[in-house]
Amino acid sequence: MIERAGQVLGVLERALTVIAVVFLFVIMVLVVTDVFMRYALNSPFSFTYDLIGLYLLAGVFFFTLSDALREHAHVGVDILLSRFSPAGRRLSEIVTALAGLFVFALICKVGFARALENYEQHDVLSGAIPWPTWISAALVPFGCGVLVLRLVLQLIGNVMSLVSGRDLYPLPPVTGIGEARGFE
Repeated sequence: MIERAGQVLGVLERALTVIAVVFLFVIMVLVVTDVFMRYALNSPFSFTYDLIGLYLLAGVFFFTLSDALREHAHVGVDILLSRFSPAGRRLSEIVTALAGLFVFALICKVGFARALENYEQHDVLSGAIPWPTWISAALVPFGCGVLVLRLVLQLIGNVMSLVSGRDLYPLPPVTGIGEARGFE
């Protein structure tokens, strides 16, 4: 059951990462085109800064949070983890998941309230184009909500593994001293 939930959540995380990659590509194309328009034709786009800052960067960041955790790509301080027993590492993962759940569930709650308020107030960014702010505000609870699901899965998997004494959920890799973990 945990494995199946992990697979389903992994598909969602990878889809969001693909969307984030598309957003990043759009950012690059917009910046290059805007620079060309500004310096070659003296006619820059009026919307580039707002579109990138309000929507695209937020999407890149919040859509990749959970997938980065799944891939163990976040910064981790594992200086003592190599000295822990597997049970100690599981306890460490449980404490980490509980702390992350508290923080990111709170971010989801506050972010959702803000997005809803922005939507109800018809809040827009003042400028050449009145960009609605609720869309970018909604990216926060959405991305953090997927991260909360990942943390719940990690918490349940590590608790069940600790209680049963079997590896029902994989422990994250521990890097050695002076060893950097690259992307695979």
